[in-house]
Amino acid sequence: MDLEKRTEPVAHRRDEGCLVAAVRLPVRLVALVVVLPLRMLWDLLVVAGRLARTAVLAPLWRGLVRAVTWLGRVLLVTPARWLYRWVLAPAGRGVAWALRGAWWVLAGTGRAVAAVVVWLVRWLLLAPAVLLYRWVLTPAGHALRWLGHRLLDGARWLYRRVLAPLGHAGRWLARGAWAVLRAVGVALGAVVAWLARGVWSVLRALGAAVAWLVRWLVVAPALALYRWVLEPLGRGIAWTVRGAAAAAGWLLRWLVVVPLTAVGRVLAVVAREVGEALGHAWRITGRISLAVGRLLGTLLRWIFVEPVRLVFRAVLAPAGRFVRDSVLRPAGQVLREAGRAVGTAFATARVTVREVRRELRSALFATPRGTPPGTGAADRRELGAPEARTLGSSTTALTKD
Repeated sequence: MDLEKRTEPVAHRRDEGCLVAAVRLPVRLVALVVVLPLRMLWDLLVVAGRLARTAVLAPLWRGLVRAVTWLGRVLLVTPARWLYRWVLAPAGRGVAWALRGAWWVLAGTGRAVAAVVVWLVRWLLLAPAVLLYRWVLTPAGHALRWLGHRLLDGARWLYRRVLAPLGHAGRWLARGAWAVLRAVGVALGAVVAWLARGVWSVLRALGAAVAWLVRWLVVAPALALYRWVLEPLGRGIAWTVRGAAAAAGWLLRWLVVVPLTAVGRVLAVVAREVGEALGHAWRITGRISLAVGRLLGTLLRWIFVEPVRLVFRAVLAPAGRFVRDSVLRPAGQVLREAGRAVGTAFATARVTVREVRRELRSALFATPRGTPPGTGAADRRELGAPEARTLGSSTTALTKD
């Protein structure tokens, strides 16, 4: 959080009244008194949060990330790599080899089956079908064509000698019957038209009578009722409703809306001034908090940090250098020399013990002086290097020399 945030000056409004001037100063004083402890506490929490993030959370997060990365590498990446290298890759190669072998077998089997099927289709279907077409269907087709030509010739003769004369006679009879039916239809049409005209004249007279009755018994009274009764009554009701609505609107405006508007404007002014007072108090308390923080930092520096730094630079550092140069380095040199002397003594003692042991073995087992120390009966008491096995040697108890 930026404690030195720069804010633009708020432009004064020209429409401010006496109410705004009367409310502004007390509200800003109260807001300053209320907001100052909160701002100080907020800045203290911000500083503590930054310190905790820098000193605790960031190292903890880095350590957690490294631990999770190491665990992921150990528990996931390494087993997955080992599984891929020693299990999945060989298994994949084996599966690929098996699939290639299976494909080769299936391809060979498919080619053999295809060849067998082609041979069977050729000699069991195509060859019989060709023979059937050549020696059965073709002669049968020729015979059917000859029979069709003969039947067509017979049908032509039947149409020309029998059916055509019968058709001409039927046409002459149909024409005579149509002339008779047309004459009868004309007579019946004239009679039906005369009857229809008579019925239409009667129905038209009845319709005119019914229309006259409906006009003077229904429509005329309804028009008179609407014009002289319903329309004046409706206009009176509408005028009454409009007057009542206007009165209600006037009362609602001057008894509810105008007072609420005035109260709302007052509350809006108060709320605006409270908001501006809180913002102004927050900015002022931020500057006060910054000044207090700098003062405390300066006091902490000159009361604790600078004395400790001076003590360390003027007293502890020279004393440490003196102790290092006068005590620790000579003591370390002495200890190193003593360690070298002790190591040399131990090496000399070890060589002496080896010589004494060699002399004792020579005296006990009577080894000549000129015999090398690695041969003779005395070497049987010592463990030697095992002999190398050859094709003619044996290590079993039954065949050993």
